[in-house]
Amino acid sequence: MSKNLCIIQARVGSTRLPKKVLKEIDGISLLEYEVQRVRLAKKIDKIVIATTINQEDDEIQNLCQKIGVDCFRGSIDDVLDRYFQCSSNYPEYSNIVRLTGDCPLVDPVIIDQVVDFFEQGGYDYASNVLKETFPDGMDVEIFKKEVLKQAAEESNLPSDREHVNEFILRSDQFKKGNFVASKDHSSYRLTIDDQRDFEVIEFLIKRSQISDNYQHYIYLLDQNPEIKAKNSAIKRNEGMLKSWEKDKLFIKNN
Repeated sequence: MSKNLCIIQARVGSTRLPKKVLKEIDGISLLEYEVQRVRLAKKIDKIVIATTINQEDDEIQNLCQKIGVDCFRGSIDDVLDRYFQCSSNYPEYSNIVRLTGDCPLVDPVIIDQVVDFFEQGGYDYASNVLKETFPDGMDVEIFKKEVLKQAAEESNLPSDREHVNEFILRSDQFKKGNFVASKDHSSYRLTIDDQRDFEVIEFLIKRSQISDNYQHYIYLLDQNPEIKAKNSAIKRNEGMLKSWEKDKLFIKNN
């Protein structure tokens, strides 16, 4: 059986909410909380945190040492290269599960479902984001390591280098699949980009067990609409939209 390496990208240099992944709730940082959640997934063979060589990300490395997780340090802006170089350190793993450090509530059951979907469908890439039916913050991607290698070697657009998956999603060379939820919950926001998000995440964590599924969070938000409303105006994938603007400038100048 192929082995699955989960790489979680994380850094402290967020402009909208500095050090968001290290913010604590009841003494546990959001990144550590996410790692605890991912450890509950049965289809993950190893977890690595991929952070940057920036000195401020020493804090990420220190946290990894504290909680017993491998830490890889690579490019600050070229996240695709950071992923590829990280994966190259683990040759025994043939598949890469991509998560981001701003999704502390990611559901281990969904991780396993997406991995199962990938394996059973014989895909080069599979996720639950090609068509968004899960809440923002439940994003899971998995791809073959050789697909990541090809992306790292052939892509050159700013969005390709910044977001890891853009080359793969745009290319017709790869067999891609999308895992959909039984009900569309894409309007719910369970990720963290700014203070409004943190207030929602804090509310949910304080009222949940580490093993609770995403339906539990949806129930809590439905029961507390004033909490759900705190971050409901934030657009999904705002960072991606900014990267596409950089692409336009890159193409114009080249």
